[in-house]
Amino acid sequence: MEFIAAHTVSEQSIYLKTIENFFAALDLAFQPFDMEGDALWQLHALKQLSRPVDEYVSEFRVFASHVGLTNISQLIHLFRQGLDSNTIIQAIRRGSDNNL
Repeated sequence: MEFIAAHTVSEQSIYLKTIENFFAALDLAFQPFDMEGDALWQLHALKQLSRPVDEYVSEFRVFASHVGLTNISQLIHLFRQGLDSNTIIQAIRRGSDNNL
C-alpha cells in the first residue's frame, strides 16, 4: 500500500511541475461530473430577479447551449419560469404583439 501511495505521489509530482499543469489538474478534479446535467440543473434554478433582462437572457443562453435541449417549447417554458413577474407584467401590457 505504501508503494502505491508513494508511486502515485511521485507520478503526480511529475505532471504538476508547472503552474499550468497544476491548474489543469485542479480544473479537471473539480469540474462537474455531469456537465450537461449540471447545466440543466442551473437552467432550472436560473432566475432573473432584479437583474436586467439582457443579463438574464445571456446567462440563459449559456446554460441552454450546454444542455443540448432541442425541444423549443421546453426551452420557452424554462425561460418563462425564470423571468421576474414585473418583466412578465410589462411585456403583457405592451400589447398583443409580444410572444410571452
